[in-house]
Amino acid sequence: MGRSTLAADRCSARGEVKEDRARQVGRLIASECLAVRVRRLERVISRIYDAALAEHGINIAQLNLLAAIAAGDQGRPSDLTRLLDVEKSTLSRNLKRMEGLGWVHSDPAVPRRGRALRLTPAGSKMLINMLAVWEKAQAKAMEELGQRSFPQPHKLLSSFSPSRQNR
Repeated sequence: MGRSTLAADRCSARGEVKEDRARQVGRLIASECLAVRVRRLERVISRIYDAALAEHGINIAQLNLLAAIAAGDQGRPSDLTRLLDVEKSTLSRNLKRMEGLGWVHSDPAVPRRGRALRLTPAGSKMLINMLAVWEKAQAKAMEELGQRSFPQPHKLLSSFSPSRQNR
């Protein structure tokens, strides 16, 4: 389907929209759009991890946040939003819950640096205890994806840097 065909079909001579053509275009986009596919894939994969982690009272977003804080050195929320490519409001909501659970401590803000985040002993214990659960979920996710069709997911995203233009 060429661009000229789509452009010509957008409007008739009187500017009327053709319902059948709109349905065709809708089906094409719904079935072929990479953005839709990736979002659906993310939800499928997240459900695998979340199901494995649920009985322990943590979800994959929170586990990834614990891991990012542990891997960093007194990270700031702004660092985490860039690293994890999440909205500030999403990060704030998760941090508030995790602070309430006693997993994360937020040090007072330092001028020009902001507040520093660190894991509490309970947060470190949770992260360490979830390793075996995460490994099983990771194996199941890889199995679902199929080793041949998606051999190295980490390489797929390694060349992309998170876009902060819309944040």
